Amino acid sequence: MFPQFLQRIISYGIKEKMEQALVNRIKRINLFFMILFVLLLLSILWSSVTMKPILIGLNSIMLLACAAIFFLIPAAQKPNSNSILALMLTALILLSGYLLNLGISGGLIIAFYLLFPLAAVSINSKYGALVPFSLGLVTLVFNFFPLFEKGIQLDIYNALVFFSSYTLVIFLALFIERSNRELLNSLQDSRSKAESEIVQKDEFMSRLSHKLRTSLSNIALINNLVHDISLTSEQKDLMETLKASTNNLIEDVNNIVEIASPGIIDYKKSIISFDLTRVLEEAVSILKSSSSFHEEVTIHRSDHISHYLIGDPSLLRSLVVNIIKGLSIYKHTRNPIELHINNLRESPSQVRLELKFRVETDLGSELVTYVESLKRSSSYQVSNLANAHSLLQESESELTSASVGELASVSFFQDFAKDTTRSVLDPAEMMEVDKGIKRGIVLISAKILLVEDNKINQKIVLLSLHKQVSQIDVASNGKEALEMFGLKQYDLILMDIMMPVMDGIVATKKIREIESTGESHIPIIAITANALAGDRENCLAAGVDDYIAKPFQAEVLIKMMKNLLA
Repeated sequence: MFPQFLQRIISYGIKEKMEQALVNRIKRINLFFMILFVLLLLSILWSSVTMKPILIGLNSIMLLACAAIFFLIPAAQKPNSNSILALMLTALILLSGYLLNLGISGGLIIAFYLLFPLAAVSINSKYGALVPFSLGLVTLVFNFFPLFEKGIQLDIYNALVFFSSYTLVIFLALFIERSNRELLNSLQDSRSKAESEIVQKDEFMSRLSHKLRTSLSNIALINNLVHDISLTSEQKDLMETLKASTNNLIEDVNNIVEIASPGIIDYKKSIISFDLTRVLEEAVSILKSSSSFHEEVTIHRSDHISHYLIGDPSLLRSLVVNIIKGLSIYKHTRNPIELHINNLRESPSQVRLELKFRVETDLGSELVTYVESLKRSSSYQVSNLANAHSLLQESESELTSASVGELASVSFFQDFAKDTTRSVLDPAEMMEVDKGIKRGIVLISAKILLVEDNKINQKIVLLSLHKQVSQIDVASNGKEALEMFGLKQYDLILMDIMMPVMDGIVATKKIREIESTGESHIPIIAITANALAGDRENCLAAGVDDYIAKPFQAEVLIKMMKNLLA
């Protein structure tokens, strides 16, 4: 408990979105206050034992002033004002110890004098040095022109040694602070430069991959179209050679993608396709591996999720672990902590899940009060439930709590996209889940909308599908596709991703928003040259039903279309 209490004091007022440099400074200021609190309390205790009422009164006043500055002018809101007032208060304490005979060792006071400039500069940079510098001048004057008979009074030699050392410490503190600032700026510049180079490299690789894949896709599709024509044996040999060369080039492009993926994946925010069951099992495994956690956890699922989900499994795993650890503090029986997963809302492409944690406790009202305090408070708190609260704020959700009798619960919801290309059930179970859901549209009679900005690509896709599909409309960008979607009922949409005016991701999201008001659902296949790490998951998260990367075979696309329409 004491380390957590200590951490709360040091982190008092810190918010999640603060810059790291400011967070570090606030922690140093709060640590300075904490040390000052402890020293004043020890001084009051020692004064009580030695029966020094004047010292008790003086230190009590200083302690109240210190508390007033800490709470009324928190470092997280006004770090400059807070730190200057703290330094002035400390300087006053040191000066009183130097001038008055308070029964404190002179050597101890001088030692604190020499440490003061280092602490002052650490919490207020170069401006913090003004306070110890002023303290040194005032002390020097009073040393040679004392107004009081008692206290520390150095002779000329000792005063020269002391004040010279004191001045050197001030300059040393300024030198250290300047060196640290230059080092920090250098590290920040290096990091920014490295990140910029990574982004530029990945953007170049992405553009290069996109252009190569688009051209290779056209070559592959034309190759298939030419193969349907009657050719001589010599012409067939030439086409086979062209096909083999194209396949080799496709493999080289894929190798480029593999090289580019590690850099790009960092900018995709861990949005991947994942199995919910496995993530829950991993969370329970993490809990069981902790030597300080000895509770049982049971999971009850009524969500009936039959596909993989698109989202951030690391976030979900962290939420489950933190909430269960947080609830274990309130638990008072041997019964396990229960996790109930319910399906709040579902469409063919999206699902909203509720995760409700239940625990038997006689501290239910305290739990509810604490969760509500997390919502109201803007200050940073250190606890597992506070960690979960901070994580949920980033995902536009929140913790809710309730208590009935000896049963308390904490819950939250999360939205996920379905990865309909990956099932978590076996074929027999899938048939049972999908029973009664059948469109029965034949591809030849289906109304298809092709969204593609490149005229050459439009022509080649149309040529590749003209024998299989009789009705294909073409939109040149996402905005045009939305307008056509509003005027005509389509059975399937082929959506390019990188387009001017409005890209395919935005267009897909807007189509799904329109569909959310009714019960209709139009299958969307993303046909894109974006095939780097995370691109597939980003497309699926936007609401597409399937994804095919260029270059592709026409037969693969036709089979995909038939499956979605069947």
